Amino acid sequence: MKRLLLPLIFLATQAAGLAADLDEILVYPVRDEGSIMHWLIVAPLPWNAAYIGDSQSYDPFKPFGMNELELRPKAGDKVGRNTWRKMHFGGSTEGQTMCNLFAYGGGFSYAYTVAVAYIYSPEDRPNAWFSGSADDGLKVVLNGKKLWSNQIQRSPTYDSDRFAAPLNKGWNTLVLLVDQITGGHLLCARFVEGDKPLTNLQISLDPPAAEAKRHAADKYNSEATAALMPADKLRAEGKLEEAASAYTAALAKYPLADESPRAAYAAAQTVSELPGQAERAVELLRNLVETQTHDVLAEYALLDLAGIQQEKIGDTRAAAEAYASFETIFPESKRGAAALVALARIHAGEKRFEDAILTCRLAISKYPASDEVMDATLAIADFQAAAGEAEKAKAQYEAAREMAQDWHDNKYGIDVGKQAWLRGILDDIRVKLSKLN
Repeated sequence: MKRLLLPLIFLATQAAGLAADLDEILVYPVRDEGSIMHWLIVAPLPWNAAYIGDSQSYDPFKPFGMNELELRPKAGDKVGRNTWRKMHFGGSTEGQTMCNLFAYGGGFSYAYTVAVAYIYSPEDRPNAWFSGSADDGLKVVLNGKKLWSNQIQRSPTYDSDRFAAPLNKGWNTLVLLVDQITGGHLLCARFVEGDKPLTNLQISLDPPAAEAKRHAADKYNSEATAALMPADKLRAEGKLEEAASAYTAALAKYPLADESPRAAYAAAQTVSELPGQAERAVELLRNLVETQTHDVLAEYALLDLAGIQQEKIGDTRAAAEAYASFETIFPESKRGAAALVALARIHAGEKRFEDAILTCRLAISKYPASDEVMDATLAIADFQAAAGEAEKAKAQYEAAREMAQDWHDNKYGIDVGKQAWLRGILDDIRVKLSKLN
């Protein structure tokens, strides 16, 4: 039975702050000076214009039926169109413990990045202080209490925001709301007692149960990587069924690993190469999409899923639904253009040329910086030619030719791979124009 992906996303959109606590989690250490470099992040959450000049008084979660004091998200949860993502920082040019909050996407203005960490303390720390800074303003919520708010425009300086922040024995929930006017966007944070950093804290990016089993992330991930190596070898040797089983076994043994999405994707890809296993591959890809929405491989998985439905199963309706669902499931992704162009080709295959052309134009307007703009521009000409509109097709092919030549000479002037791709397009356009003349 065919299952639609869309209802799952509406459910996930409501899930932020309501995630079930986990009995097993990965934990990451703080740095030697106590700095927290692992965060669960969502951005950008827009300001309310009524609070300009006092953005720290505003709860950016309120429009979504949530409360900044009650957050307990997990990766993949949604806040409107934005997704909570795990971010592992290694410092930036501004300093070794600075977290660049634009690390996962483009910049923005008049909005927030919200960073969450679940912090394990082996003992009560009644005299602990928070010590950190941000670019720009910073609001701090610890264990459901708003402890600090600094409305300011600045470049951060280490330890400029310091205040009493007692930690409980066991798990503590830290929520940092960093507003952004324009320019850089940074965060640094640690806990201290007097001038001594607290270095025995552990960080989880999943909401932990009170007695959750803590797996040291470095060791656990290293073991998971080693477990995947035999599967990779089997796949390289063409032993696909054995490789798929090995990937599945590694995933079952190390479900929390940072490489678990790769294991799941590799298993699905391997199965898709086996004869008669298309439906099985679709199920594996669907599971990856549903469980790893925050990971970029889930985006590729949905595109692959639709491709298999279209090409190997012959269910173009299911493929079209999958492509159409892409922007709803992954609203922040730059790969939405690829999904739209693929959907347009399905429309064209059904001789719905007007719908196909409109879908390509939508891809061009929504994703102007994407390489798929080239594919969409050329596809429009193909659809016009197929619809018998030769003169329109000629003009569109000429427009595509000019774009491809400009990209070849300027946009990708030193990218050998992209230039080869564009030369292929130019050759293709010459052949198609010759057939129309």
